[in-house]
Amino acid sequence: MLDAIDPTDQAPTLLKDSVLISFPICPFVARARIVAIEKGVDIKVRFIDLANKPSWFLERSPTGTVPALDTGTHFIFESSVISEFIDECSDGSLHPALAADRALSRAWTEYATKLLMPQYMMMMAGSQAEMDQHRTTLRTAMGKIEAALTAKPYFNGDDFAIVDAAYAPVFVRTAFLLKTRSIDLLVGLPKLQYWAAALTERHSVCQVHGPDHYDQLDEHMAQRGSILAG
Repeated sequence: MLDAIDPTDQAPTLLKDSVLISFPICPFVARARIVAIEKGVDIKVRFIDLANKPSWFLERSPTGTVPALDTGTHFIFESSVISEFIDECSDGSLHPALAADRALSRAWTEYATKLLMPQYMMMMAGSQAEMDQHRTTLRTAMGKIEAALTAKPYFNGDDFAIVDAAYAPVFVRTAFLLKTRSIDLLVGLPKLQYWAAALTERHSVCQVHGPDHYDQLDEHMAQRGSILAG
């Protein structure tokens, strides 16, 4: 089990008054918001324009990226760290009980970036050749996790975990591409298909990726000059 929260630690109070700095379609923001919903944390969200980042944000953020969690006294950055903070500062845990299983979950949580980045680059590609290159990279990464999956319906079995929150945005976007562009990124990957279905139907994932999400993705792709736009 994770170490018990020190009763003198003010983190739970800080979390109550925190603001999650966000961008509507950012998958890294989405994973932190999913964790908050799963833990029953009613966290405030403030959206900013990443193309015109406010000066107060740039002054406090060393990376200039979202999400960031402003507790008032602390400015916490990096989505995996924010997700862990939310988990630690609320009842229960979104991690397996055994240390080795927790470590494996955290390792595969970090691996999610290997899918998220080429998927994004594929969606924003300005040429067919560029899109095909990123699609190949994405499919290779997907094959790695397909081979590693051994449980259902979630990564560790019956219990939803932080690692599931990390991959949920990937599968929301695969569903978007299938439904709007007839691009099936999960063909031949039955374990990912099963996992994707479980994640995209989960309440927290649906709540974070609201009814306007597909339109927001379409708009962003058009702004970036993607060949898949429109």
